[in-house]
Amino acid sequence: MQTSADFERVISDHAESMSAQGIVYAEVSFNPSLHAGSEWISGVERGRERAREEFGVEIAWLVELVRDQPLTDNELALDMALATGGVVGLGLVGDESVPVGPLASLIDRARARGLRFMPHAGQVGGPGVVREAVEVLGAERIAHGVASLRDSSVLQLLVDRGICLCVCPTSNARIGLRPDYRKLADAGVPLTVNSDDPAMVGTTLTKELELAQKAHGLDVDALADAAWRCRFG
Repeated sequence: MQTSADFERVISDHAESMSAQGIVYAEVSFNPSLHAGSEWISGVERGRERAREEFGVEIAWLVELVRDQPLTDNELALDMALATGGVVGLGLVGDESVPVGPLASLIDRARARGLRFMPHAGQVGGPGVVREAVEVLGAERIAHGVASLRDSSVLQLLVDRGICLCVCPTSNARIGLRPDYRKLADAGVPLTVNSDDPAMVGTTLTKELELAQKAHGLDVDALADAAWRCRFG
């Protein structure tokens, strides 16, 4: 994916797939650090328009910052987020061992402009990474976050602050993780089930919801309710 046309086509194709699953609203992440220049961003905007007009799918964007990238690169990503239509928040990816304190000012700047924040934390890193995401960066949702199961105080922090964990059973299983999602739900942590990177993981949201119910004993209605309540758009 390099050109504007590449992005428009991929987004349109993904919207068609989401429509076939009955999805009418989706928050989708993209990472500017993976793509040279900025010409391609017009394809992101046209792809979003086509998703709405041709398939009835409303897409809202999360723009990813990267833990182990230079601060200047993350500043450029934030500038792109603030200038692009449909962006509702920032994400954060990368090596979870890298301290995130230097990014706090960028996230505060984004929050002042109305953007929300959902970092990846506690997938390969420990529960301390989850605590850091909440207490240092003010995360409102967390992608994965399953390491919180290893620290009851972190688990309670999520419950007390109503922090939603966006979990991905197939994605986690692909890297050897099989957390007890039901334990998270029973503790009172809001959960949504997500497809992570569908093309790479080889799944769909429909499959993840079925897996969550049949293999992990999660309530699909509760998952859908949390997804709607905790959306950023």
